[in-house]
Amino acid sequence: MRFLVAGSLYTLSLLAAASGLVHTNLIRTVDLTSAPFIREQIGAVVQNEHASKQYKSYTIAVPASKHAHLASLTVHERKSGVELPTVPLDFDTKRNAYLYRATLRAPLAPNDKLSLNVDMTLSRFVSAKPAVMEPADDQQWVWEDRALVPSVYETRKQKTVVNAPRVTRHTGVLQRKSVVFGPFNATAEDGPAEVAFRSNKEQAAAVHRREYFVSHLGDDLNVLEHYQLKSLAPRPPQYDKVRETIAKFMRTRDNFIKTLLVPVPVTARDMYYVDEIGNVSTSAVTSPREAHGQEFRILQLKPRYPLSGGDQYTWWHGYSLPLHAYLRRQGARHFLKVPFIGHIAASASGKSELTVDMAVAENVAVESYELHVTLPEGATDIDVRAPVRAEIAYEPTWYYLDSTGRTTVVVSTGNVAPGDLGDVLVMYSYSAVAVWQKPAVVALMVFGVFAVAMAVGRVRFGLAQAANKKKSA
Repeated sequence: MRFLVAGSLYTLSLLAAASGLVHTNLIRTVDLTSAPFIREQIGAVVQNEHASKQYKSYTIAVPASKHAHLASLTVHERKSGVELPTVPLDFDTKRNAYLYRATLRAPLAPNDKLSLNVDMTLSRFVSAKPAVMEPADDQQWVWEDRALVPSVYETRKQKTVVNAPRVTRHTGVLQRKSVVFGPFNATAEDGPAEVAFRSNKEQAAAVHRREYFVSHLGDDLNVLEHYQLKSLAPRPPQYDKVRETIAKFMRTRDNFIKTLLVPVPVTARDMYYVDEIGNVSTSAVTSPREAHGQEFRILQLKPRYPLSGGDQYTWWHGYSLPLHAYLRRQGARHFLKVPFIGHIAASASGKSELTVDMAVAENVAVESYELHVTLPEGATDIDVRAPVRAEIAYEPTWYYLDSTGRTTVVVSTGNVAPGDLGDVLVMYSYSAVAVWQKPAVVALMVFGVFAVAMAVGRVRFGLAQAANKKKSA
């Protein structure tokens, strides 16, 4: 009897586990060709096996080790292509994973199926192995993950397909240019998955801060960008100028970053480039170019020294833009719409003339990013709309001849995904009287100085009067 009860409870537990949403099939595709950014897509067929319950949302689990590299996560319906609203949930300590919830367009009824695509972009999810190698040798990178996709739902069938250039080692099955792990059933045991590949593509990581300074009187939008960049290439045994020169003749490239390319608007003017030592004169600006339907110029920055694996370089550059091209007014309400983040590409080429493809290459991973927008003095009722999930803060700032101070909007985020992230919209109220606040304050200060000087000049001091009396006597 005791065994019968135990067996019944076990059967009931299986039925309880099986009821609800399940993955009848799941395919994960990993693209390693765009490193240091790894694009991962999970195609899942979701079925509702509950007897009567309808489900309005779908939950995604991202392991903590992978979440530290997560730059973006979106969920789409495979058939319609519609993106589903996705919000982060609490950390699941049992699964050691961060949970996200996607709201379905329509409740999923019992016995119905729905195909979903979960797209993730991971930053710096591959590592250089070996970490030390000669500059002229081919770089080798290693991707490491788990063979099974973690999920809060039962997955009855799944496999992982990894696309990589020039695979040298793997723990799966090589099929043409892809490495396949699986298929696995619901009872398969999890294990490590590894793919090693060769790629000489430049890879770098950066800490980036972009600052906008708004001036209504001068119709000027000043842009200042701070960078701390680190090369992710394997480290050379030791830096040797002779070896670097020999490598130039042996191959068309090496693993040193020699040029940094920054696309800037065509209307940019008054450009400068400064590092921790001082002004850097090894820079140039190209004529207008066009890519992806946008026209821009390329600001070519050459560091003081070539960046080998592990080397860091800190600098800042800036330029000015016409404010009226980015500002719209509706009465006293102002709408400032500017790009959320700028683009930068690293190149191992030392040529003076570089191609557009080099400038738009996505090979610099931004690990930490801050956007500062300093509004004019007197701006009130500030509201910000950022294109990504980010922390927004407001800080007081004082510049030259400020009286009440300005407000600086600070938008902070990490692991920024590549591509066009859109614009940030800053809305604020700025009256016509506030425009003249600084000129009025400066005028009052100058008038006050003259008034004090005139008052002091009319004062007769005792010693001076006594000296005049002696002279007259």
